[in-house]
Amino acid sequence: MRTAAELREGFLCFFEEKGHVRRPSASIIPPADDPTTLFIIAGMQPMKRWFLGQEAPAARRVTTAQKTVRAGGKQNDLDDVGLTNRHLCFMEMLGNFSFGEYFKDGAVDFAWEFVTERMSLDPERLWPTIFAGDPELKLGEDEVAIASWERYVPRERIVGLPRSENFWQAADTGPCGPCSELHYDRGEEHGCGRPTCAPGCECERFLELWNLVFMEFDLAEDGTLTPLPQQNIDTGMGLERAAMLLQGVDSVFDIDTFEPLLAWVGAKADVAYGSSDEATKAYRVVAEHARTAAFLVAEGVAPSNEGRGYVLRRVIRRAVQFGRRLGLEPPFLFELADVVREHMGSVYPELEEQRSELRDLIRAEEERFRETLARGEKLFEEMVAKGEITPEDAFRLHDTYGFPWELTKELAAERGLEVNEEQFTRLMEEQRERSRRGGAFDVEVRVTGPRSEFVGYERTDVLTAILAHADLGDGTFQAKLEQSPFYPEGGGQVSDAGYIENEENGARAELIKATRLDDDQVLTFRGEGFGEGMRVRAVVPWSVRFPTMANHTATHVLHKALRDLLGEHVKQAGSAVRPDKLRFDFTHPQSLTPEERERVEHAVNEIVFQNRAVRTFVTPIEEARNLGAMMLFGEKYGDEVRVVEIDGYSRELCGGTHVRSTAEIGPFVILSETSVGSGSRRIEAVTSGEAFALLHERSRESEELRAELAETRKETKRKQVKPEPTEVAAHSEEEIGGVNVYVGRISGATMDVLLAESDRIKQERRPAAVVLGGSEDGTVHLVANFDRSLEGKVDAVAVIKAAAAEVGGGGGGRATMARAGGKDPAKLDAALERAEEALRAALA
Repeated sequence: MRTAAELREGFLCFFEEKGHVRRPSASIIPPADDPTTLFIIAGMQPMKRWFLGQEAPAARRVTTAQKTVRAGGKQNDLDDVGLTNRHLCFMEMLGNFSFGEYFKDGAVDFAWEFVTERMSLDPERLWPTIFAGDPELKLGEDEVAIASWERYVPRERIVGLPRSENFWQAADTGPCGPCSELHYDRGEEHGCGRPTCAPGCECERFLELWNLVFMEFDLAEDGTLTPLPQQNIDTGMGLERAAMLLQGVDSVFDIDTFEPLLAWVGAKADVAYGSSDEATKAYRVVAEHARTAAFLVAEGVAPSNEGRGYVLRRVIRRAVQFGRRLGLEPPFLFELADVVREHMGSVYPELEEQRSELRDLIRAEEERFRETLARGEKLFEEMVAKGEITPEDAFRLHDTYGFPWELTKELAAERGLEVNEEQFTRLMEEQRERSRRGGAFDVEVRVTGPRSEFVGYERTDVLTAILAHADLGDGTFQAKLEQSPFYPEGGGQVSDAGYIENEENGARAELIKATRLDDDQVLTFRGEGFGEGMRVRAVVPWSVRFPTMANHTATHVLHKALRDLLGEHVKQAGSAVRPDKLRFDFTHPQSLTPEERERVEHAVNEIVFQNRAVRTFVTPIEEARNLGAMMLFGEKYGDEVRVVEIDGYSRELCGGTHVRSTAEIGPFVILSETSVGSGSRRIEAVTSGEAFALLHERSRESEELRAELAETRKETKRKQVKPEPTEVAAHSEEEIGGVNVYVGRISGATMDVLLAESDRIKQERRPAAVVLGGSEDGTVHLVANFDRSLEGKVDAVAVIKAAAAEVGGGGGGRATMARAGGKDPAKLDAALERAEEALRAALA
């Protein structure tokens, strides 16, 4: 056992010999019902529901080699890559897991045998650490773990560490427990020289090799610990760190898996690896980030300005920045990512499957960043010439020119300059607040000039000129463009998002709002470097415009479907068309029944599937009336009007943007139907990509439920217990805000029975919010099971936690399905009353 590949396979085979089932690595992207982290950061995370007892594990003993990414959020090693010998963003985590089988003794025995016999590490250099206790958690020193390790090492080599080091949790809530780390003493030559140097020291002497987590608690938001249904083991040994010890090298970057990446960089760089500390750091950052970027793209992540996409963007851009210090000019990282694919694609086939995306997405981002760097660095040097970089300078570089704050900070530090990060953060918060207000930005028109020509029906990217300009202060200005692709807010459709770019100096200004002035418009921007007469490029991103168009056309189809199904009394009473969803208000005396709602949704999708052409034309208003075009009551129209016609289905007067055919709307899904006053109703819905994502999530939840029920049936059959008829005693049952609320209790009920009964009641009374409680053997079980359409109205987790507090317990789950346990059956009725109060407050 020498190479990283041999170590990975040797580890998995060892635990297979010990009765563990080998499972493939899960995706780096957490499941949709786990919003606690951006990425999978530990081997246990994909098995979270097993640890919580929410699902039966596929096996009682499991072993994996799990892909992990620690960048973004609390588990963020991005800035440490290149600074230390051991930190990586992407790494492989070797793990063995037990669900109610062995516990501390067994985990210690397996770890000791593998590292001393299979890895042949010197036992005299191994130092275990244990949890020293924490008064806030009301836990003392882990004496059981001490006793487990004393069978192999003397007590003086077992070190107690605080909660920050030796109590493991993947997020603020969820499965957790004390842990015991195994450290390897690399020798005094790697140490800090202090006599107190020991495991836990920040120097390079004691390398954390393996973390054994004794998973036995569920951590609630209020900090309380609830014992899990069973004691579990979750271990993690970083493949790269273990390979570093096996191969006798001083850094994870010097193991065999990094050799081809560093060699590729060395063949193209102007400086050699190891020639200086800066060169070494740059080599390592470029190689590591190529791996991270390749695996993120292979998982479907694309560069963007938020969430996972922002992490990928930052990884690529940081690699480009350090590559340029070696003489590598972008684009180059896409080629290095291809080297990653060549050497790791046999183990992780998704790299091969996404081969073209690896090259195309990474290369495109590199080229965009190259343009940003060219503009920003010129301005940065001008600022450095003044002798300082002010927070205002850094903000201007970031907000106007897209120059990353992290890059400004690093470049400034290299020149011995500091930037006040606190003041920069304050400026960013002020900008975010202005952006939040921008959706309802009520402008005072301060600019005059010739009329702008709106060309946004046909084009979303135009070269044009600034006809007029007025500085508003605070980094904002108003402008009128000769030709504008920006749709001004009106007719229920929100203002376009977008930007303009100055062709001469490359400055960029983000559109805050496009304001309608009769048949003219005024644009309000945030940015600098613009003036009257300048040539600019004006852009509405297609990712914003297309879903807006799909949603707007969908409102027309919905309007006609409602009139056809409910009657001619239905009239549009308002609307809001945005990229993420649509809102449609209409006149109708009562709420839609579940059957009516289903028929409306079906009718709209039927028109979508028929792929009817959508056409627009301008005609005299009298001709529009003769054609039977629908007109909004109270709306003022001119002599000529714009008609949107869905072939053979509907005609409406509308000035908004629309798709070319109904098929482009994509799936149509109603989110909610509520009252907005006497005689008026409101439907909120999604289309296109948002609808597809929602349907995919529903399908996944349905599969999970079916699997859960199937496991329950298997368990019942296995025990050969004839189930008794379930009798539910209703605690309360009523309609609140159009939702059928059912709160009840079942005597002697298991959690499985509560889940099955709550689902049956929910299906019978849709749309329904069901809360059931029961107790067995002195333990209280609670479940909240809500119709999917209630998401956003009422949170099952909040309701179940309020109820669980009454019986001395805690719980969790997702917005439409949550469960909890407690210790005081005498207060079950109080818990159900608390749940009823929470439901009433949310739905009334």
